[in-house]
Amino acid sequence: MDQTIKESIINVHRLAFGEEEGPEIAKLAESFLNHPDTVSISVKRDGQFAGNVLFTPFVFEDRPDIKCYLLAPCGVSPVFQGHGVGKELMETSIEHLKSIGADAVFVLGVPAFYPRYGFAPTDKQTPYPDLLTAPEAWMALELTPGTVGKLSGKTQAIPQFMQPHWWDTSGRE
Repeated sequence: MDQTIKESIINVHRLAFGEEEGPEIAKLAESFLNHPDTVSISVKRDGQFAGNVLFTPFVFEDRPDIKCYLLAPCGVSPVFQGHGVGKELMETSIEHLKSIGADAVFVLGVPAFYPRYGFAPTDKQTPYPDLLTAPEAWMALELTPGTVGKLSGKTQAIPQFMQPHWWDTSGRE
């Protein structure tokens, strides 16, 4: 990936998550962009990056043959929020993931946003199930019918995402 594009994507996440969380999320996005299996979908407005969403491999140890992704982070630059960028990101990325044979997508996210795009709360494990204090925030989107029902047991995200603090919902709104 071109360095200018990478920097633009990182900046979207820095701006989207604000002064408090932005630097850490931008660092996470950068590390994800360096992972060869990351799927990155961006939306531009007026020639500039308005939003970006990243998807990284998410493996159920009992079913490594099922192709799952973890959605995070998803960010829209503040100047473009409320202009359909998030909707375009979600619709474009879901179509892209279907086209590359993804079976399911998981997200630990805002329960008021993701269900609009077919995500539903799931009982499947996060890598740190004991830290999930807001189960309604853990959602799945089935891209291949019948997939989620086949999944169970321990899960593994890419190394950068296996730090417990990313999975702790106790301090989140």
